[in-house]
Amino acid sequence: MNIREVIGDADIRRMVKVAREVWREANTSFCTPEQVEYMIEKFQSFEAVSGQLMHGYRYFLIEQDGEILSYFGVQPQGERLFLSKFYILKQHRGKGLFSLGLNFMQELCREQNLDTIYLTVNRNNKHAIEVYLKKNFKIAAEEVADIGCGFVMDDYIMELTIE
Repeated sequence: MNIREVIGDADIRRMVKVAREVWREANTSFCTPEQVEYMIEKFQSFEAVSGQLMHGYRYFLIEQDGEILSYFGVQPQGERLFLSKFYILKQHRGKGLFSLGLNFMQELCREQNLDTIYLTVNRNNKHAIEVYLKKNFKIAAEEVADIGCGFVMDDYIMELTIE
């Protein structure tokens, strides 16, 4: 397995294809299918990802033999690293990909003198919350954000201090 940064339109298109699959599978237990489709277009379409890259986001693919197993997106914000997205295709969960990606992000933080990784996670996404807690993230706050079209994100903000 290797981690490499998304560069160029071809990488974005490959990642967006994976995003559509994994978001539909991973989010429908706590979001309506309509909200999932809206969020895919708003946050993970080719246009959305291209725009995010122009605003300081970086996306990374975890691949094996040219196949995308997982991807994550981050953005440095002040002294913290915002973990915007981390998705693993269902058939590749439980193989240590989150740990691999988290170690990579911690190294990014050390290189950039950032002291915290933080993220937002839907309060009903029990599995993801359990994974983050197991990796020493702490719940720092709660947040309800209007994302448009009558949809809201009802999230925990979780943080991990980098040592």
